[in-house]
Amino acid sequence: MSVQRGLNIGVGLFIVSEALFFLAIFWTFFHSALSPAVELGAMWPPMGIEALDPFELPLINTIILLASGFTVTYGHHFLINGKRGKTLYGLLYTIILAVIFTGLQGVEYSVSSFTISDGAFGSCFYFGTGFHGLTYVAPTSLFIFILLFNKLIKKEDKIRYQIKNKALVVESNNKSIKLDKNFIQWLVGFTDAEGNFNISLKGLNKNTYNSLNITFQIGLHIDDLHILEYIKDKLNCGSISISENRCNFFVNDQKSLINVILPIFKYMELKSSKYFQFLIFENAVNLLINKKHLSPEGKLKILEYYKEIKIVNLNSTARENMEIEQSWLIGFTEGDATFSTNKLVPRLKFENHIKEIELLKSILNYFKIGNLSTNSRESGNTVILEINNIHVLFNIVLPLYIDSMLTKKFLDFSDWSIIVKIYYYGYHNLPEGVELINLIKSQMNNYRLSSNSSVKFENSIILEKLNSLLSLPSPYEIKNNIRFIRDTEKLVSEKLNIIVEDAKGNKQYYASIVECSKQISISRKTIKDCLITGISYKGYIFKFDTLY
Repeated sequence: MSVQRGLNIGVGLFIVSEALFFLAIFWTFFHSALSPAVELGAMWPPMGIEALDPFELPLINTIILLASGFTVTYGHHFLINGKRGKTLYGLLYTIILAVIFTGLQGVEYSVSSFTISDGAFGSCFYFGTGFHGLTYVAPTSLFIFILLFNKLIKKEDKIRYQIKNKALVVESNNKSIKLDKNFIQWLVGFTDAEGNFNISLKGLNKNTYNSLNITFQIGLHIDDLHILEYIKDKLNCGSISISENRCNFFVNDQKSLINVILPIFKYMELKSSKYFQFLIFENAVNLLINKKHLSPEGKLKILEYYKEIKIVNLNSTARENMEIEQSWLIGFTEGDATFSTNKLVPRLKFENHIKEIELLKSILNYFKIGNLSTNSRESGNTVILEINNIHVLFNIVLPLYIDSMLTKKFLDFSDWSIIVKIYYYGYHNLPEGVELINLIKSQMNNYRLSSNSSVKFENSIILEKLNSLLSLPSPYEIKNNIRFIRDTEKLVSEKLNIIVEDAKGNKQYYASIVECSKQISISRKTIKDCLITGISYKGYIFKFDTLY
């Protein structure tokens, strides 16, 4: 609103200044004509000057001038109503009239019997008509230059995307940029978490609107501005806006929507409920091809898509049984998950709107272990996937995310990985370990944001305390991925998945030694001894599940 108001005031001041400028010229003319001074011979026009007949060329130019005012108003009227074709015709007619007007004014100058140096009459005539002609020549020349420049830019920026070797390749001016599959998977996962596809209409009134804006965008905290710049450079399109502590990457120009955004999300489909948002977005973008959105039928379709996308945003749900790729999961995690703790226990936590429950089930299936729950809040129901099995965190999650994250969340992951290692080796049982975990927690996630005024600790302090902690004997020993109390054969008290194989080779899985003991009626001590020693009992072979 402030920008629009400033533009309106600027245009208004320009019009007022133009009016006052020509008022000064007319004032000079009428002052000399109505009361000619002695220096002018007390007559007007001055003696020796033959004035032009106002009913010849001046009359024709006046008619052309008024006609050009009509054609430019015609173009402006259809511009407001979104009719681009008729707007261009109005501007074209205006330019033709401006060229004719300028040409006739040149003829008028060539047949005049006086020059600008012939007293007040010549000065007034050439000064007034010259600047009037300049108001035609300057904008006409500028408009033609913009058309030519825009044509050159379009030729220069022509982009073509195609699929080669399961990757997207962009070709522009003999340059080829390859968007590899891993990056696209990461971007799609990041979009499932943080992006959206939007259709907005300005001047919407029942079934009519003035202008259309179709946008793909990703909004982040200002601390992650670099990741939006990275995406912009990789895609070679889009813009970035900044407002206070938020930044936004958006693509809304037709060429990029058609040639870049659409192919990417058709090549690699979204998995969340945003997939259905994209399908409507795709239909709207397809109308931009060959300018179909400007036709009456196209405008009705746009209105239909505008309403549909709002309904989909409220009612759609995530797709079921999605196959989770590693790069997609990393991108989704960077946007939607947190590396945190529950008291001292480390956890990887995904939390989203309840409509994404099927997506979180697919992620749970990927990790094969975790706790899925729902939560009711004033802002709406949410679904939570929490993975806190220390063996999965240490053996699967840590290798998965190390050296692969791009946002500031990698800093949280780095600190959190220290907590995982402290907990895995049992240092959380020591006062020094508890102190270090609490210190690390105090600077993670929202505490890390530059917009947060909390006290920040130097990494050197954490590193010093970590080195001091690791110099102590770890409370736990690791044998074949199983944790034991140091210097004993006692297992760390925790749930461990058990595989029991009978004499026929049939396997049965159990979530704990207790569950296994109840099902096959063998004491927990005997099962534990068999697990540690590898000895079979009553034809059963006991093993820890090595999924991690």
